[in-house]
Amino acid sequence: TGGSLLAAFGMLLITVVPIWQLTLFGYALVGAGCSNVVPILYSAVGRQRYMPEHLAVSAITTLGYSGILAGPAVLGFNAQITDLSLTLAIVGGLLAVVSVMGMLIPATLLQNRSS
Repeated sequence: TGGSLLAAFGMLLITVVPIWQLTLFGYALVGAGCSNVVPILYSAVGRQRYMPEHLAVSAITTLGYSGILAGPAVLGFNAQITDLSLTLAIVGGLLAVVSVMGMLIPATLLQNRSS
């Protein structure tokens, strides 16, 4: 939750502030905020009870690779239609949604296996 909020703040900094040093700092915040998402996600896969682990790991990996492949194309398409700043602001908004989802999911899905 904190990492995605940090990344969302970094994206806000990137899209709003025209000073290149602060923009570079914004990209560093995005990297620092997003760097813990995958390890936490794979850790959560092992603790959830709704799906066998081998299927859950496959599902998470498929979603991740789909995002890696489709993300740049979708962002480029959206930037061509609208504006790059607006597109990056949308990414920041989506990172804020990730933060909200991070607050909702642990209560319902990520219960300890020993319980």
